[in-house]
Amino acid sequence: MSTDFFTSQDRARRQTGRLVLLFVAGVLGTMVSLWAVLAALLSGSQGPSVWTNPVLPIGVFVVVGGIVGIVTLVKLAQLSMGGEKIAEMLGGRRIEPTTRDASERQLLNIVEEMSIASGVPVPPVYLMEDRSVNAFAAGPDPSRSVIGVTRGCMELLSRDELQGVVAHEYSHIFHGDTRINARTTAVIAGIMAVGILGYVMFRFIGPTIARSSGGGRNNPGPAIGLGILVLGLAVWGIGSIGMFFGRLIQAAISRQREFLADAAAVQYTRNPDGIAGALAKIRDHYSARVESRAASELNHFFFASSLNTLFATHPPIDERIRRIVAMGAVKAGAAEAARPSSAAAARPARARATGSRAGEAGFAGGPPPLPPRPAVQAVGLAGTLEPAMVARSGAWLQSLPPELADAVHRASGARGICYLIASRGTDGGGTRIVERDDPEAARYFHTLANALAQQTPVAQLALADLAAPALVTLGRQGYTRFRKTLAEVMRSDRSIDLREWALAKSLERHVERRFARSSAEASGRLFAMEAEARVVLAAIALCEHEASERASAFARGCRRLGIAERPVPPEPSLTLDALNAAVERLASLRFTDRERLLEASAATALHDGGADSNEYLVVRSVADALDVPVPALEPV
Repeated sequence: MSTDFFTSQDRARRQTGRLVLLFVAGVLGTMVSLWAVLAALLSGSQGPSVWTNPVLPIGVFVVVGGIVGIVTLVKLAQLSMGGEKIAEMLGGRRIEPTTRDASERQLLNIVEEMSIASGVPVPPVYLMEDRSVNAFAAGPDPSRSVIGVTRGCMELLSRDELQGVVAHEYSHIFHGDTRINARTTAVIAGIMAVGILGYVMFRFIGPTIARSSGGGRNNPGPAIGLGILVLGLAVWGIGSIGMFFGRLIQAAISRQREFLADAAAVQYTRNPDGIAGALAKIRDHYSARVESRAASELNHFFFASSLNTLFATHPPIDERIRRIVAMGAVKAGAAEAARPSSAAAARPARARATGSRAGEAGFAGGPPPLPPRPAVQAVGLAGTLEPAMVARSGAWLQSLPPELADAVHRASGARGICYLIASRGTDGGGTRIVERDDPEAARYFHTLANALAQQTPVAQLALADLAAPALVTLGRQGYTRFRKTLAEVMRSDRSIDLREWALAKSLERHVERRFARSSAEASGRLFAMEAEARVVLAAIALCEHEASERASAFARGCRRLGIAERPVPPEPSLTLDALNAAVERLASLRFTDRERLLEASAATALHDGGADSNEYLVVRSVADALDVPVPALEPV
């Protein structure tokens, strides 16, 4: 099984914790240094007792800690609102899903292919009106990320090169890099605040007090102004040293993750010439410099360094190309860069593992291997971009009837598609509800019924994923009205089936999390949530199996999860509210435990008589509930 996505998400959170420790150490060092400077300045007038007076260090700790903490938290809150905020800081304009511009449409098609292939919610795409060749990904988690590109990147690169760049950015989304980037930006802003305060004291406050105090032998103004000026100079210097080390830490982390993202892009596309060609064009023909005031602060978010600074957050382009060439790139001007400067430079970056272990022999004492069915393969593909899945997604998108392909990018058409999925056709009470509450979508509700009926249940859910960007444009209030109508449509037949629950989970992950201000903390342990896990496995057994098979299916899932086998909970207790409450709590599991739960869900859903179309829908729905990206279409 692919453990890379799950372990990398947990690793990203641990790395964030280490960053916090380094940040605290840096702030404490700044405080101690500032206290020492103040004590030295005051010892001349107050004597050596100033070194033992607790008031001074407490005052320094409170003032400096307050300034750094407030600035860091404000910046973190700003960056945690979603990738849209960062895109707007860089001057990006959102590309509308309905665009007819050929270059914009090609870019959106690439993003849609990769999202359907990977299960990552289709991110809003932002365009920066800049002729340089660059791109970025930003957002606190995969469900709230965005991708941005410059106009030069969109128009000057070939489709293969653009796909390589986008794949590189998807790797950052998969592996938690965008979260780390936001945290380091906030940390450095907090440390920088100390230096800025010192500069203001040195450059403005001290000289102003010294000049405006008038003359007179007994006037203390000049002395006070001089003291503030000297103190400001010291604070400025101490803050600058702290920022220096902060930038070094940021650069070291960022450079390594850029190499890994390059390797992952090659792995995802099986086309090293794509990303190598893009880098070669930046090196030989075009600039990567983005003309934005925020580019310096956010340089580590970009595909290629937007600035040439001492604290380079990206490896040299020649070095990146050399490593990609070692993976097989030969075109786009990359071949001549294959002359390694050293043996180490020629070694390829090791791509992140995505091989599936699900079909391998079980480890000693562990559960037996699961059969290689699509539902099982999905868990192994979590957080990856397999070239075969990208090709399949592209073929599926090309095969969509024109009326569906057009409607899914329009807000009213997207609503109509969701109503149709929930009502399973135009018969029954759902039609009357839609005509009454959403007449604009009712038109699509009728005209798309036949085309949608030709799609499998899994493909219908993929269409709902594709509709997410259009639904986001409704805004919070418009989307709330839509969800209220959709809930009525779902209840119109007095039951909620697997397809409807899957649609609800898809919308929660792909749309509603865009409106959320924060993410669930992924630190829960499975041993503390065994009861909730049993509810999920029992609900799957109840939904997917005949009465005679439920006990064995439930037991199979428990064994796979490694929890004690117990009788299946009574059917009356397995309500929709109980299931939703269980998955809501389980969404706080650490990612490696989410992987185990997904495996157990797949094991519970499997049928002895061969693959069933609902098996994949089950795993896909639980993955959405747990915020784990799995391919929207079944692996083949």
